[in-house]
Amino acid sequence: MARGAVFFAGMTRAQLRACIRLRLKVRELEVAFQDELISDLIAEKHYYCAVHDLRPSQFRMLNRPGGGYDFYGLFDSNRWHKVSWSQCLDPRDQNDWIQSALRLASAPFLTARRRAFPICERCGISPSTEVDHVNPEFRAIVHQAMHLMTTSEFHKAFRGFDWWSENPFILPADNPALAFTLKAHQSATLQAVCKDCHLQNAADRKPMRIGSE
Repeated sequence: MARGAVFFAGMTRAQLRACIRLRLKVRELEVAFQDELISDLIAEKHYYCAVHDLRPSQFRMLNRPGGGYDFYGLFDSNRWHKVSWSQCLDPRDQNDWIQSALRLASAPFLTARRRAFPICERCGISPSTEVDHVNPEFRAIVHQAMHLMTTSEFHKAFRGFDWWSENPFILPADNPALAFTLKAHQSATLQAVCKDCHLQNAADRKPMRIGSE
C-alpha cells in the first residue's frame, strides 16, 4: 500500500492512529466504554479477529505497571481479552509468527546443548547463556522450511491458533515447516556460547554471507 493511501474509514494509517489516540485520551482507566470505529477496525483488520469474525463490543484500558495501559476488548463470549488496535495499523507479518513458532520448536535442542556445555565453547571462560546455529544458520533453516508451506497450510496454521489461550502460537504437528525444522536440528552444528562470543560468531560470518550473495 502506497504511503498516504486511505487505509480504513476514509483515513490513512497516520490519520487513523491520531484519531484513535484522541478518542482514547478522554477515556478513564478501568472504565468500560464503546467505540464503533475501534470495534470496526479490530473486526476487519486484526490478524485473528478478522479471520474468526470477532468484533469487540466494549473496551477498557487497565493500568500497566511501569507506565502506559493494556487495552482489552469485550467479545461475544462475554470474555475480556487483551487486543491491540495499533497492531491493526501495523500488522505483524505472518512470516514473523511462523518464524517464532519454529524458534520455539527448536528450543529443546538449544537447551540440551547449553546443558551439555555450561561453559562457552568458544572462549572456554564465561558461562554459556545462548546457543549459536553455526551450520546451517537458523535463518537458512527457516527460509527452507517456510518454502515447504502451501497457502492452505498457512491458513490452517493460523485458524488452529487458540487466541484465548495463554499458550504461545505453535504450528500443527503435521506442518511441513515444523517437520523440516526438527529434522534439521538433529544434524545441525550448534555451539553453546556466551553473549559476547555469540555476537563475535555472527560478525565472523558476515563477510562470508556477503561474499556468497
